[in-house]
Amino acid sequence: MRSWRVLGVGLLVTLSGPALAGEVNTAIFNADRYISVQVGGLHQNYRETLNGTVPDKEQGTIPDIAVEYSLLGLERPFRFVIGGSLAGGDTRYIGSLTNGTPYNTSTGNHILDAHVGLGYAFGLGSFALTPGIEYGEHSWQRDINHDTAPGYQERYGNQYVAASLEGQIALSQDTVLSLGGAYGTTLNPTMNNSSYPGLTYSLGAKPWARANLKVDYAAYTNMHIGLSVQFTQFTYGASPVYLVTQGGTTYTTSEPDSKTQQALFNLTLSYNF
Repeated sequence: MRSWRVLGVGLLVTLSGPALAGEVNTAIFNADRYISVQVGGLHQNYRETLNGTVPDKEQGTIPDIAVEYSLLGLERPFRFVIGGSLAGGDTRYIGSLTNGTPYNTSTGNHILDAHVGLGYAFGLGSFALTPGIEYGEHSWQRDINHDTAPGYQERYGNQYVAASLEGQIALSQDTVLSLGGAYGTTLNPTMNNSSYPGLTYSLGAKPWARANLKVDYAAYTNMHIGLSVQFTQFTYGASPVYLVTQGGTTYTTSEPDSKTQQALFNLTLSYNF
């Protein structure tokens, strides 16, 4: 039986038949078949831009927990990975009121992410290179001034699709270093808030990008530990202008361009099979 390895983002596909790529290093193969739990911190840097100004930004680091399942095909090096994460906690809101008065407060956050992908590995000695595709979903619930009732809530959401490329090298029989990236676009980005129930702002689809670095160490036969760092950036385009009526008065409302940058630092514990 040959050992094959795929790195990218993926869900599992195991196909039989003759292999189409060079044999993947055993250490890499072993590192890519797992069920894992990851704990760490997510640093969020969100800012809106309007006519060259930054009327609203959100910054801070919050706890994060994630789970992931990866299975690599034996006969052909297809790899399916599926996972999800939850981050929650307080960040710092720096903005202004509608009349321009500066306004700073704390914000409660709940950030949910999920991803699934498929890659195909090309092995060469102790190295493997895997192109792939990835699909994901992102949800951010934001409770501005949540320490003071009733507060003000917003929820942002989008899907994304991206092409990925990841390289791995076996530093030893027990240690694998992975470096990867992905680039694509957001899909169907939206926002709604507690001020105008029933109104969903349609935001502009814009580029989405990620870079990640991971070290995996086989501490025991089936138990691996790892450290990873991941940087993600995506943007939303400005929404159209909407008309809303409250109390007999009609208003216009819209959302400006925005950019989100996230840095994720995790410790991983996995069962490898």
